Amino acid sequence: SFRRSLRPFPQYLGFDLNGLYPAGRYQRDAGSVRVENRTAQGLSLSAYYEFAKQLDNYAGGLQDFLHPDKEWARTPGVPPHRFSMSYVYELPFGPGKSVLAWNDWRRYLVEGWSVSGMTMVNSGEPLMIRPQFNNTGGLVKYLYANAVAGADASAPDRGPERWFNPQAFAHPENFSIGNLARTHPSLLGPGSQNHDLSMTKRFSLAADRSVEFSAVAFNFVNHANWNDPDTVIGPESAPNVNAGRIIGSVGGRVIQVGVRYSF
Repeated sequence: SFRRSLRPFPQYLGFDLNGLYPAGRYQRDAGSVRVENRTAQGLSLSAYYEFAKQLDNYAGGLQDFLHPDKEWARTPGVPPHRFSMSYVYELPFGPGKSVLAWNDWRRYLVEGWSVSGMTMVNSGEPLMIRPQFNNTGGLVKYLYANAVAGADASAPDRGPERWFNPQAFAHPENFSIGNLARTHPSLLGPGSQNHDLSMTKRFSLAADRSVEFSAVAFNFVNHANWNDPDTVIGPESAPNVNAGRIIGSVGGRVIQVGVRYSF
């Protein structure tokens, strides 16, 4: 009877829209800068930076389909800062650049080298703070945690052991849905970065034949990107001891070598 009293259409157990929302809106404000150097003195470079803030009232699950405006929050999965750069550099001792004679065997060692790479750096994504248990009897599918008045959600000396302050959040009481937004207005997960590097040596055998050796290092600096922190808040009777902690990372250097014969 309690569940029926809260349903606008008590004859239905619930609505399952399979991820297709009947209405929704989003707002995205963004600015970007691009810098390009188009093959000058053997260097070709393109760098791009974007700052964006995106909000919506549907991503990540709605609590109340009849009042979507109260779901207005930052869009999960959209980092506010993104930077990418790609480059190709032909080292300055290729054909026509070397001071060695054309019949000097050392030309085969110093000519035909090039370096290329790509770098991507993203800031963290908005975090969704969720309670551990759904105590509404299934009436509401998506619950939010409660904000503790006067508590600072940020953590000093932020790191894997404590990315944010879990004491700033509390599990909602039975038959309550929580008072936080879908995503926290200020908390972001850890950023990510990846740096790939490639070196290529080309031997010209004839006008229509060549051999090319290459070595590619994906994530050549061997940087590990942390996973998002555990954002599940448990009740006082059964707290989630990992709340606010980061467990695990992704990444690792991968080296690949190859040879190609063109004719």
